[in-house]
Amino acid sequence: MTIDNRVSGGDAGLRLELTYAAFCETHEPAWHALALTRIGNRDDAALLVRAVKGDLARCWPQVLRFEEPAAYAWRLANRHVSDWVAGEEPVAVEAVTFAAVIGAFNQVAKGLLRSEADEVRLYAAILELPDRQRDVVILRYLLGLHVKVIAAYLGRPVATVHSNLRHARERLARRLGVGELPDGGGEL
Repeated sequence: MTIDNRVSGGDAGLRLELTYAAFCETHEPAWHALALTRIGNRDDAALLVRAVKGDLARCWPQVLRFEEPAAYAWRLANRHVSDWVAGEEPVAVEAVTFAAVIGAFNQVAKGLLRSEADEVRLYAAILELPDRQRDVVILRYLLGLHVKVIAAYLGRPVATVHSNLRHARERLARRLGVGELPDGGGEL
């Protein structure tokens, strides 16, 4: 994707294209994890990420003016995912997507997922979390990001991210019928 030609020219245009490329390379895994978790299909998730990148390319100079460009991009990715989910018929989650999500949580849950039914309940519970909690769960457990990085992605204070994680773990534990779902990551 190239940056809008109206603003790219000479050294300034090259700098814009380079910052855009580096930004996308850094943040695309998070957008992809969000899309894959919510949509469940690798091909559709890739299409969605391309759409996010296209939107960012069209307004890249304006995005750079935001205090937290990563937070803007995350909101954009979430909007694309929400639009996609609202407009599509429910699809079966690909086995690789399900396995990736459950695999990430098995490291945290340490034996709490005793059956395939527990795994299915957990995946459904993740999708049913409020947006704020689901976002931090995806960023923390699927990508293993530090809470400070998550706070930057979401444009929220670190304390809010900690609170969202705690509430998400409590909801997921209730859904699984266990007392507590450990954080498992210390101060990640």
